[in-house]
Amino acid sequence: MKSIISIGLLSLLIIVGCNTEPQALNYGIDVCEHCKMVISDQKFGAEMITKKGKIYKFDSAECLIDYISESINLDKSKDAELLVINFAKPGVFMDAKTAFYLEDKGYQSPMGGNLVPFESEMLADNNQISPGAKVLTFKEALANISLKW
Repeated sequence: MKSIISIGLLSLLIIVGCNTEPQALNYGIDVCEHCKMVISDQKFGAEMITKKGKIYKFDSAECLIDYISESINLDKSKDAELLVINFAKPGVFMDAKTAFYLEDKGYQSPMGGNLVPFESEMLADNNQISPGAKVLTFKEALANISLKW
């Protein structure tokens, strides 16, 4: 009977230890994995959750993108879940790979990349402020980020 209980507890610990659900960002407390700044703006933020359940938190989409573009972090991000805060819904995560990114000098993101994630291309397009603003897919943002930062 003790062995059955022990196996049950061990199984529960394994399941809890491999949690792959996003964690809410603790604004004013959590620190960005990439730039080491305190995450402070609810309109921005991101997470990378590895297959093993390790969660990396970021203060902006550009920090997440820059972090995964570095060769040392490519293996960590290969099969990871990538999430960004939806600018239109502060504090709410969405899939980083399907998001559309508005690159617009009218928005001040924490790292100055002026990169604002939206859940649709239409929303991103409709929120343009500055001339020369452009809407990017995740792949385009990933390609552009390494050229600017």
